[in-house]
Amino acid sequence: MSDEYRALVDKVEAFTRVAFARRRTDMACHAGCSSCCEAWLTVSAVEAAELRAGLQALPPEARARVAERGMREQAREAEGATDARCAMLELDGRCAVYAHRPLVCRTQGYALRYPAGFMPEAAVRARTSTGDVTHCPLNFTHMAPHAEDVLDAERVDQILTVVGQRFALATGGDPSARFAISALTAEAPG
Repeated sequence: MSDEYRALVDKVEAFTRVAFARRRTDMACHAGCSSCCEAWLTVSAVEAAELRAGLQALPPEARARVAERGMREQAREAEGATDARCAMLELDGRCAVYAHRPLVCRTQGYALRYPAGFMPEAAVRARTSTGDVTHCPLNFTHMAPHAEDVLDAERVDQILTVVGQRFALATGGDPSARFAISALTAEAPG
């Protein structure tokens, strides 16, 4: 893992650990909850490299299962299916490569602030003077997130973009390339 990417992951995880501890009673997130995983996502080269490392670390039979799901989801995406499911998602609702998951997965469910007008209207849970806030509708049902519970997702995305560009340039890749998670999992050798 790139040192810069590891530093960013560590900062984000430090925030989510504190936010979860502070708001534990208002967070429905738990192992096996996978409603946030019903999506087909793409990642930058730096996160693709981390996912590949996670896939390589799996036992051969687990890699084969993930690769099979990846091929299936890749085909479903190409066919225009609308009921997305991440290929890394195991039958029990857990992520096959949890320790290597991308930042978007690490922050799902938490209160995230983006610039006003950036998110689809249906995803906006609150408006602030600094932007719109979204979070999983299962979380913060008793009390809205306080300012200290909200992650500046725009800033995280900006830093991730810079880290991703540096990684791509250092490895001879295209800084603008995006990699579908379904394609990454499909290429995992069994």
